Amino acid sequence: MNLLLFGGILITSEIDFSQFFCWNKDCTDYGIKNQGNIVLKERYGKNNHALFKCKTCKKCFSETKGTIFFELNTPDEEVLRTIAMLPEKGSIRGVARATGHSKDTICRWLEIAGTHAEEVTTYFLKNLNLTRVEVDEIWSYIKKSKKM
Repeated sequence: MNLLLFGGILITSEIDFSQFFCWNKDCTDYGIKNQGNIVLKERYGKNNHALFKCKTCKKCFSETKGTIFFELNTPDEEVLRTIAMLPEKGSIRGVARATGHSKDTICRWLEIAGTHAEEVTTYFLKNLNLTRVEVDEIWSYIKKSKKM
């Protein structure tokens, strides 16, 4: 827990700063967690997101940078709940009726989530050099785990 002086009032923050890093590629601390260089600058928006500042390069970034929630005004839980309804309802129109969100909004969230999932998958599954047998073994393990 960190203590912050805000407008002469002492407040506490439950943010674990060790989990964040500077997003500025020109910064010497770029991409490195737990350097002690990230501080809370302020809270903003109706979702009360944290705006962080890197003490090294003085650049600011949102706590949602690099997530599907970046630059969205809808609460994170609502976006997740709506996206999770898609397989259940089977259609974007059905989800729109159930949630009250427009089809265009749901499509935009789905596109953002799909792009993010593709980027994460590409990052983690790069240069694995697996043989077909190894891939089959992984899938066998996954299927076996689901039955338990």
